[in-house]
Amino acid sequence: MKTAWDEFVEEQLQDPELRATYEEELRLLTIGMELSKQRKLKGLTQAQVASAMGTSTPQLSRTERRPENVTMRTLMRYADAMGMELDIKLVAKQ
Repeated sequence: MKTAWDEFVEEQLQDPELRATYEEELRLLTIGMELSKQRKLKGLTQAQVASAMGTSTPQLSRTERRPENVTMRTLMRYADAMGMELDIKLVAKQ
């Protein structure tokens, strides 16, 4: 059952410009959520990863919440701090 909110969002996303912005934000959010998910799967806190990266806990939190301005170097340090490797792939859109 759709809520009034669902219907509102669906209506708003009919605007191509708004839809493009929404989809871009969703991709960014997904990156941050994946960073956080992998950290939690490793049983690590933000403070532990931040310390291993040589950065602050608030900065790491910003990286996970809003990764749009994160550098490749930061992502590599994040992966290293968790004992992982950064693997970036370009895949065809569905």
